[in-house]
Order: sequence, then structure tokens, then C-alpha cells
Amino acid sequence: MISISGKEWKEYKIPKRLIDKYSSDFEISENLSKFYLTRNFNKEDILIKEANNNNLNIFSKDKDFLSASEMLINIIRNKQKTLIFGDYDVDGISSITILSSFFRYLNHPFKYIIPDRFIDGYGPNIRLIDQNLEKEIDNIIFLDCGSNSHDVITYLKSKNINTIIIDHHIINNFDIPKSDILINPLKKKTQINDNNVCTATLTFFLVDLINKKINSKFSLNEYFIFCLISTICDVMPLKGFNRKILTIGFKKLFIKNKGLKKLIGNLKKKLNYQDIGFRIGPLINSSGRMAKADDVVELFLTQDDKKINNIINKINNNNLTRKKIEQKNLDLIDIKKYNNRNIIFVFNKEFHEGIIGIIASKLSQIFSKPCFVVTESHDLLKCSIRSQNNININKTINKLIENKLIISGGGHEEAGGFSAKKERLLDIEEFINKEFESLDIRNYSYFDTFAVLPKKNSSIISELKSLEPFGKSNPEPIFYFKNLKSIKSEIVNDRHVQNIFKNKSGRTIKSIGFDCVNSELGNYLLNFKKEFDLIGCIIENNWNNKKKIELRVIDIILKS
Repeated sequence: MISISGKEWKEYKIPKRLIDKYSSDFEISENLSKFYLTRNFNKEDILIKEANNNNLNIFSKDKDFLSASEMLINIIRNKQKTLIFGDYDVDGISSITILSSFFRYLNHPFKYIIPDRFIDGYGPNIRLIDQNLEKEIDNIIFLDCGSNSHDVITYLKSKNINTIIIDHHIINNFDIPKSDILINPLKKKTQINDNNVCTATLTFFLVDLINKKINSKFSLNEYFIFCLISTICDVMPLKGFNRKILTIGFKKLFIKNKGLKKLIGNLKKKLNYQDIGFRIGPLINSSGRMAKADDVVELFLTQDDKKINNIINKINNNNLTRKKIEQKNLDLIDIKKYNNRNIIFVFNKEFHEGIIGIIASKLSQIFSKPCFVVTESHDLLKCSIRSQNNININKTINKLIENKLIISGGGHEEAGGFSAKKERLLDIEEFINKEFESLDIRNYSYFDTFAVLPKKNSSIISELKSLEPFGKSNPEPIFYFKNLKSIKSEIVNDRHVQNIFKNKSGRTIKSIGFDCVNSELGNYLLNFKKEFDLIGCIIENNWNNKKKIELRVIDIILKS
């Protein structure tokens, strides 16, 4: 089944006996049973709705957490001024917010710094630290960075400065930096897929440990929302412990932070994971992408209404600018050019450095291939990488480092980046193409099951809700709908295409195709009037307390 986008769609095949067993064991429908099986959910994942927050801190007996808690308790008791160095994305901002709020409550002396993406680049650097290293500071805590910062840690050791790294990025070649304490779920090869959580969650549970040990009354639960935001926006695998904390978090959701409440605004419904992933996260990230991320931390720390309003205005302006630049940069790319390539390697010095991660993510979703988006930044090349289908790009980053093709690089399993000298561009592209030359470029994509257009009271909605939240390791179910026609179509906000589809029995449903104007998919959605098959997701649109079932279009398959 070849689609208009050139993808070959196949149905996930699960043995009927397994589907029947899950259906019987957990008293669920065959559809839901199949969804669980294709995602390799275990019993805990399936019964997650019964989860509670009893003994939620799975790190309470972890050696690194215990060492870090003792070290920080000593720092707190001796009022040793502490420097916090955090990353400029959602996870870094959330982690700084949690730890800074705790220190403020304890009246502990501290300051925080966040690198400027355009001047300092990602992660710790000696120049920025030296600028902020006051005489009384002899402790630095690195949040959401530092796992590969050997030169910085060595430098700080020479100055007798103690360091704690709290991070979750992959450690290149498992070469552990010689910090006093490193909290990183990925520091051991055997733990790569176990408890891979974001830095905000690690920070939250470290503070939880300290809070209990010193009998503090700090209201830590008010900051649990930042774990939810970071888990979703940093694309953590949504199974196991991450699924548990999100389930508990949304079940008992309350938002007390003044700045965050103002940022969220007057939502006319209960906050859900889509709101965080598609609205709140991009707003938080926009400052780090367009300007400096410090404003967002101040938003979450201040109680000053005037300051909050000023920062919100800045964030909204940054986000509007980000959207315009993003579309402008996407328009520079000839999508069709990459249909038959093993990987997507795109260089354009006009790309905005703060946007290349978004471009890489969108291209990777379109092609289901590793995607490298490169631009110039001052005297260097900067690259953002995204991958799909469990293709681990960190191995490629390690090889680029070993071959001295790049200056530095790192990231997660399916997302990362690097810096390199401009003159190495062609060498890097050649190396990457060779690295993936044996990759199967047949553009297979999979849907979960065949389906008919759902009725208003369809049970599929409650089944989909029991699978939520969707994300990495738990993708939204994709359905195959046969024999549809478009009876109405229109462009929405110059970017999206809205349709009303009708099936052979006369049932109709509204749909949305996001970001597809001027694409092959958009042209068919707007102009094709014959019968076709459709690949898409079933969604419940909840606005002003009115719920409607709609489709989100992914692809179209023409009738032969």
C-alpha cells in the first residue's frame, strides 16, 4: 500500500492468541489488547491507572543520590554559596526552578547561570564559569548538562571546587567525567533502558531526599508539574516509571506557581499532555531559541506581578518570532530532493541556529530517517540531529568525535547535536552518508489497525484515553480508513488543511492535516474529489467543554 508521500504502509501483525490472552487477562477489547502488545507494555504499564504515589522515590536508596544528598546537606548547613549551571531548554529551566526554589525557601546563598545558545553554545564552558565564580563559591551543580564536560570538571578540580552533575544525556563512550558526584541514569551500560528519566525528575527526587532528611517543610509537590513538563517536552520514553509519574501527576494536578499559571493562561479545560507538548513547552523553549532562557527561570521564581507580565510579553513575542523563522527556514528546503536518500543531511547558512532542532524533528517525522540539519554559527558549524525507528545516532556522534571530524557532540539516543569547524562540512557529510549507506531506505510505516469512522459515543475514545499520554515508546495509535471522500476542504491559518470526510454509508467526520499546505498531502486534501483510503489518528477535540471526535490526517492512499 504505497501512499502519495511514497511510504509503504503495513499493519502491525500480532498473533491472535496473544491478543486474545491480553484481552482476557485484563478484560479489555481486542483493539486495546493489540495496542498494548505493539508497544510492549508490561502489566505495570497496563494497570498504570491504579498507580499511587506511595514510595514514589525509586532513587531513595541509590548510591549516587545518597552521596549527593549528604554533600548538599553539608553545603546547606554550612551556608556555602552554590553556583547552579543549567541548560537553556525546558528540562534545564525546570531543574533550575526546582533547586533554586528549594534553596530560596531555606535561605541558602546561591546564584544560577544559563549559557547563551548563540554566544556560549550548549553545556558548561570555562569562560562563562570564570565570569560568575565569586570567591566564596566552592560548589557548582550542573543540571541537564556536564556528562561529557571533562575539560571543565578537570579545570574546576584544579581550583578545588566541588562539582555535582545531574544529567541524563548519553555519556560518550562511557567515559565518566571525574566530578565529585555524577547522577545520570545512563552511566552504566546495563541501565541504558532502565529509569531513563529527565533531569527535572532526577532533581525533584534528590530534593525530596534532602527535604525529608533535614525535616524541611518545603512544599515540593508544588513543583511536580515541572517533572511532567520536562518528561513530555524532552521526549522521554513514556513507559515504566515515566508513565507512572505522568499518570499520578495528571491525576492529582495542581498548579500553584504564579508565573506558570500566567503562562498557561485561562485554559477552558483541564490541562493535558497535548497542552504541555504543543503549547506550553514551545513557549518555555522560545526564549532559549530566540534570546536568553534566564527570563523563564525568573518567571517561575518571582512573585512580582509586573515582572511576570513583562516576561510573559517577552515570551509571547519570542514565540511569534520563532514561528515565523521556522516557516521561513522550512521554505528553504526542497523536500522532494530527499525522498530516495538513506539519510537527510541539510546545510544552509541561512538556517536560524535556535530553530534547527525543530526542523530536524519535522523532517525526521516526514521521512522516518535520521536527519542532520546544519547551519553556521560565528566561526563554527552547528548541527541538530533527530532520528526515528530506534536508530541510535549517538554511535555516529561518537565516531565523528573519534575521527576528529567534530569538536564536540552528544545528546540522547534519538536526538543530539554537534559543533564542528566550517572546513569539515564536506568530510562530515561524506562520513555520515557512508555510516548509513546500508540503512534500509524502503520507507516502511506501520498502522495499528483498520477502522471505520467512529460514532459520537464510540468506545475507541475511552480506549485511547487509557493509553495516554502518548509520546516516545508509546506512540498515538494510527488507523487505516477505507473508501473515504472529501466533501469539503479549506485552509486554516495558512498552514493547515481542514476537511470533512464521508464514507460509503454516509457517515461524516471533520479532520485536520497539520502543516501540510503546499505539500503533496495538502494538495490532495484540497483538490482530490475521488475515493481514497486514509491513514490517520482519532482525536477528541475538547474546546469550551464541547467534545467532538475528529481525525488527524497523516497520509492518503489512492485507489488502484
